[in-house]
Amino acid sequence: MDLSHAILFGIIQGVTEFLPISSSAHLRIIRNICGIFENEPAFEIFLNAGSFLAIVFFYHQLIWKLLRGSWDLLTVCRSEDRDFFITIAVSSVPVIVIFGIAEIVFSISINSMLIMSIAMIVFSVVLWLCDRNAQQMPGPVSRKHSILVGIAQILSFIPGVSRLGSCLSMMRYLGYSRRESFRYAMLMSLVPVCGAITLKLLKVFCGKIFINDWNAVFVGGLFAFVSGLITLHFMDSFLKTHQLLPIIIYRIIFGFCIAINCLF
Repeated sequence: MDLSHAILFGIIQGVTEFLPISSSAHLRIIRNICGIFENEPAFEIFLNAGSFLAIVFFYHQLIWKLLRGSWDLLTVCRSEDRDFFITIAVSSVPVIVIFGIAEIVFSISINSMLIMSIAMIVFSVVLWLCDRNAQQMPGPVSRKHSILVGIAQILSFIPGVSRLGSCLSMMRYLGYSRRESFRYAMLMSLVPVCGAITLKLLKVFCGKIFINDWNAVFVGGLFAFVSGLITLHFMDSFLKTHQLLPIIIYRIIFGFCIAINCLF
């Protein structure tokens, strides 16, 4: 992979990871357009690492709150930070269990482009219906709701659904604001994404995954980080005053374009 492709993939990863439009679907389409039909696991690791670091930098204050909460939990100290950490951790459990089993035990992967297009369209409608909920849930996310959001996140196993999209749908259905829903979805992605990156890096160190071009993986990760930070700033501002309808319309158009390409 040359550097121009690395830059392109990094930008696509950074932008689509923080929009509810399925980053995996976009990366796959761009890969096909560029004529790159073989997966490069090492490159994908660094793309994910770049977007992961963007979340860490953007939400660094909340990350410290989570770290303090984890320490309070270990030291059996009751605090608001501890409750916050437990709520986020509870949301992460379902997806860690399901994805862990799929990845490690069964190595399950769904690659159908037609399924991707159908999921993109169907869950666009779901997101639209949920986003219409005008109710505003006061206070922090409850434990019960955190479990429901965690279960909803499992749907992202289907290509085209989008992890962020499934989380936003459930959060908006439960009545939380768009900005709070987005922030919570970002935070609850930290543990499973960090775990997935760690497992794949272990495969690199064990020689099961090879890095053929360090320049490409570094550049791709760097552009994923920078474009991710820009997108996070945009979404944080956009969701204060705007609905998700423009993004939903884009999802539907994109889904129909994939379906037409598959059928004709």
